[in-house]
Amino acid sequence: MKEIKCDVLVVGGGPAGSSAARSAALNGLKIIQIEKKEEIGIDVKCGEGIGEYLIPFLPFEIPKEQLIWKIDGMFFWTDDIIIEKKGKLWNAYSINRSKFDKWLSDLALGNGVELLLNTELIDLELNEENKVKKAILKRKEKLFEISPKTIIAADGSESTVLKLLDLYNPKIGDLAEVYSWELKNLDLYKPHFEQIFTGDFTPSGYAYIFPKGKDVANVGIGGIFQERKMETYFEKFLEIDQVKKQVKNAEKVIEKSKKAVWNNLSDKWIYGNVILAGDVANQNLKPFIEGILPSIICGDIAGKIAFEMLIKNNVDNEQYQNEVQRILGTYFITSKEMQESITYLFSKKDKEKYLQFFGMVTELFKAEEMKETENMNYDELKSMLLKLKNEL
Repeated sequence: MKEIKCDVLVVGGGPAGSSAARSAALNGLKIIQIEKKEEIGIDVKCGEGIGEYLIPFLPFEIPKEQLIWKIDGMFFWTDDIIIEKKGKLWNAYSINRSKFDKWLSDLALGNGVELLLNTELIDLELNEENKVKKAILKRKEKLFEISPKTIIAADGSESTVLKLLDLYNPKIGDLAEVYSWELKNLDLYKPHFEQIFTGDFTPSGYAYIFPKGKDVANVGIGGIFQERKMETYFEKFLEIDQVKKQVKNAEKVIEKSKKAVWNNLSDKWIYGNVILAGDVANQNLKPFIEGILPSIICGDIAGKIAFEMLIKNNVDNEQYQNEVQRILGTYFITSKEMQESITYLFSKKDKEKYLQFFGMVTELFKAEEMKETENMNYDELKSMLLKLKNEL
């Protein structure tokens, strides 16, 4: 069996993987990146929105042509209560993930990364120190081996690396189910606003309309404790009056359903000589599971950590997390708080949770006010939301 040696093996060809590969290559390391698909950027499952507030933290600039549609704010709906949010944290862009991922991959390739497409990770061999010494790969039905000094696992919510390390054991609620379609011929209410809906038509989560143009959007629904088929929730969502008039002439373009990481899939970001990056490390921001730019930022850090691991041989999980928190600390802290609060809310059976979620994500409720809502019934909560809205 053919054997290849490298400094870093990057598993995954998405934003985290390409960013990590580029970052490690900038330090002069020999990088091999593998992707099981035949082409970067195909069969993308994503809402395709990026928050403008995160752009200053990126390790490189995004070309203007990648920012295909400007988002000027967010529109929130629950039980005919409507809130619009504008400003720094609410501005965004829509991108074409297919073209975006190819552009990211080209950045990595331009810095010397060797990319192997149509290549699947089959097995990992560990040494006596519980570190990976060999990766068994399959390409065009042929097996070969790579002996890496370090592995960066950027292979998403259903990570093969975690499975092979016997670390992949998601519980109910760890992975959100998302059912989504790109639709065209829409009559969008506000084409430059993302729309978020919540109510008993959602599976302990929310529904969304993310515009990509004047009459094109990614429309979907997701949740962490679904009890019925996602298609059932989706069809009910489309029947809401506020939505129905926007999608009455809609045509389906492509399905973009997926599993999205909500709770941690692993206890750490580093296991031996394996470094996690992107969705597999739960490096997205709640409540809207925003992962594209955080994956690029954290992938860049993972590439630098890989270099440090090779030259110092004593890099630990704490160092990695501290570096992420140094750059994105406030946002990750807020995300963690949101994750815990929302998980608790959506674990409940009562319908009041949807009003509480609405109040939280629109910032009508402050954290300390959430406790006051615990014993309120639905009508009391709705009255409270309407009063707070009128006071804005």
